[in-house]
Amino acid sequence: MIVQGLLENKYLEPQDVSVCTRHPAALSALLDAYPSVQVVKNNEDLVRQCHRVLLCTKPLDAVHVLSEIYGELQLDTHLVSIAACLPIEEIARFFPGPITRVVPSLTAEMRAGVTLLCHNAAVTPGAAQEIEDLFRTLGDIVVIDEENLDVATDLTSCGPALIAVLIEEFARAAVRHSTLSPEQARSLAISTLSGTARLLDEQGYPPETILRRVATPGGITEEGVQQLQSDMPRVYDVLIQRTLAKYGMRKTDVRNEADRLLDQKR
Repeated sequence: MIVQGLLENKYLEPQDVSVCTRHPAALSALLDAYPSVQVVKNNEDLVRQCHRVLLCTKPLDAVHVLSEIYGELQLDTHLVSIAACLPIEEIARFFPGPITRVVPSLTAEMRAGVTLLCHNAAVTPGAAQEIEDLFRTLGDIVVIDEENLDVATDLTSCGPALIAVLIEEFARAAVRHSTLSPEQARSLAISTLSGTARLLDEQGYPPETILRRVATPGGITEEGVQQLQSDMPRVYDVLIQRTLAKYGMRKTDVRNEADRLLDQKR
């Protein structure tokens, strides 16, 4: 998704892009569209020839890749990781140079939504601007302190799934209390979500304005709003608590695996 978006927006030229993957078949569509993209056989060769390296794997896999390229990365290489639950301090155990963490979102497929970024102290202002401009081609970017990255990830990268669940459950409730088909209920809810998002974003309406204009005092909408305002704070507090706990567990797994791999190299 990231490579496709950067090439479609002509931020990068195909001949300047090298890719290494365990699943070459997954590159067929990309290579059909951009045959000049170079496929590199292994990670070590890739980092020897590239000065900006995007590490796009799951967290535990990312630690193994870092172990593979340990010693091959040049100090002027800019390493960009999209691996969740892999803090900069863990990456720095393998590579002491410039590191940026990036949290993209599925919404980047629509050139929308937010990509989160945080840089370590070794990233120069110019290098930071370059990476920020690169990801800005996929939507909005927000540079954030790493300590807030997990919660912000819930709002952005996890957000599409969490919002999709809300819409689906809203539609299912409507079906249970009517003769609407699931498709009809889902379509109505999605169209309303799209329109509401435009009011909030494009028109700049604050939520309070929408509430005031739709939920008239003593009306039907107000009844629903009051129910949500009563129940949802607890639901979202639990959601955040559970996801933060999961982040913590994954970070512990990553740290333990990094310890094991680094011990093998000593």
